[in-house]
Amino acid sequence: MLRRQPLARQVLQGPERPRRQRRLGRPVRRLVLRQPLHRREGSGLLQGLRGPGLESRRLQPQSLGHLQPVSVVLSGIQCTYRIGDRPAVSIESLELTAGPVGLVGVNGAGKSTLLRTLAGARRPQAGSVTLGGEELYHRHRRTVVQQIGYMPQEIQFPAELRVTQVLAYVCWLRGIPSRTAKARTAGAIEAVGLTDRAGQLTGQLSGGMRRRLALAAALVSEPRLLLLDEPTTGLDPEQRAGVRAIISNLDQECLTVMSSHVMEDVASVTARIVVLHEGSVIYHGDTPAFVEERGGPGRSAEHAFLSTIAGS
Repeated sequence: MLRRQPLARQVLQGPERPRRQRRLGRPVRRLVLRQPLHRREGSGLLQGLRGPGLESRRLQPQSLGHLQPVSVVLSGIQCTYRIGDRPAVSIESLELTAGPVGLVGVNGAGKSTLLRTLAGARRPQAGSVTLGGEELYHRHRRTVVQQIGYMPQEIQFPAELRVTQVLAYVCWLRGIPSRTAKARTAGAIEAVGLTDRAGQLTGQLSGGMRRRLALAAALVSEPRLLLLDEPTTGLDPEQRAGVRAIISNLDQECLTVMSSHVMEDVASVTARIVVLHEGSVIYHGDTPAFVEERGGPGRSAEHAFLSTIAGS
């Protein structure tokens, strides 16, 4: 009678096969164990982003690579959660070009839904999204999705993984060769100011540091399209300034879409602005012109936003 070996011994022995199966010539399947990494819904607002020299740290090509200019075109987009309901997002036509773009709107305006659609995470019921001339929701869309970096509003990492392990796993998911993954991981960690925390477990990080790690995970793949869902919400002024510094220092050839309802943050870091109201675009243009035209002389960006919403 064949004695069963412990599972751990079978895995460690690798190609070694039981005698009975060797005698009968049957192939033996090799068992490969992988450490599970579960995606879990969680909370945690972007906090922290402190540290000396953060304002002067710029993402250079040697750290995160050279980002090629890109544009995104949306045509006839319709996103509806339930049949018969009013569309959460309804955009007839919108084109976004390289550089920082602000996406603003009140809560429930459809900002997160639009970002998920741009990230390839939510297929619209109608319409098309093209990234650099390539259809995002095409049958063979893996190469297009790999060009996108997405930082959701809520995220949580496995507490048993270290900062470098999380980013190494993201590199593996993205298909980044191991020979370049280490350099990209180090560059992303430095860019968000987590160099001194690189070997620390994510479960020991503060909420703000985990949000910085989420930003590094979005940057590590050298995206042509970077999507940030309300990265400054709930932060104190110092923390918000740190986030704005990172966004301002991103390569201008990358299309960065930052959603927020904090107009001060959007006006200080973005060159163009998109105002979303009840799922539709009611303004798209240069940020300084938006503040001057809609707000009036000496008025704030928040006043311009409120005037635009009131007149829609």
